[in-house]
Amino acid sequence: MDVMMYLFLAALLIPANIYVIKWHRSGSFPLLVSGIILAVLGVGLGFTVGGIVMGPGNSGHGGALMAAFVGIFIVANGLIHVFAGLNYDREAQTYIDFTNREEGVHG
Repeated sequence: MDVMMYLFLAALLIPANIYVIKWHRSGSFPLLVSGIILAVLGVGLGFTVGGIVMGPGNSGHGGALMAAFVGIFIVANGLIHVFAGLNYDREAQTYIDFTNREEGVHG
């Protein structure tokens, strides 16, 4: 059961990260927003996995722990994207500020 959950986590996060980076590089979707969406959806996905694993009539303590792990891991992945997006936006803003100066300002 643990192996199935790890494979589920990998099958979910690897394509999600690839598409987030691809969309960010093409300029169609900001990294900050995709990180927020991923963090919010991670909570819902953790609850969904917990509901599926714990099923009615099953104590499912191990499944509940695994579902919590999946949720926390996806939220942490989303927060990494959020912080990377904040850092990227800050660096892009600094880059824009230095390159758009008029020539007569410093002279």
